[in-house]
Amino acid sequence: EMKKFCYSLESVYRFKQNVLDKKKEELAKKEQDVQKQKNLLEELSDELHYYEAEFERIKKEGCSIENMMIYVRGLERMEKRIKKEENELTRLMVIAEEKKKEVIKAHMDTNTFEKLKEKRLEEYRVQGRKAEESFIEEFVTHAMKA
Repeated sequence: EMKKFCYSLESVYRFKQNVLDKKKEELAKKEQDVQKQKNLLEELSDELHYYEAEFERIKKEGCSIENMMIYVRGLERMEKRIKKEENELTRLMVIAEEKKKEVIKAHMDTNTFEKLKEKRLEEYRVQGRKAEESFIEEFVTHAMKA
């Protein structure tokens, strides 16, 4: 009866696997943040274009300076907001990129322990076969003597 294979570093391997899973979840969340920010920027950009077109229209129709100034200030505010949100997007992308590096590192860590586990399992099987062969040899030798 062959004793069950036991990987001495199983708990470390499981710990590394949990770290990897956690990092993957964090990365997914950071990538979601980036996507949300891209969507927001798209909406703001569409809105800006809409108001720019409106402004062109009312200028052609002729309107008061006061009305024009309201549009000018509004467009300036929107452009400032877009700039701010673009900076935020850059910040979120940097964070996501850092998290991606952490995932890759955690993946390599886990892989190292996985490969070691496979190697140990193979060594264990080889030893098991050797033990079996020598048992059979011994058995045959005794049987022939009997």
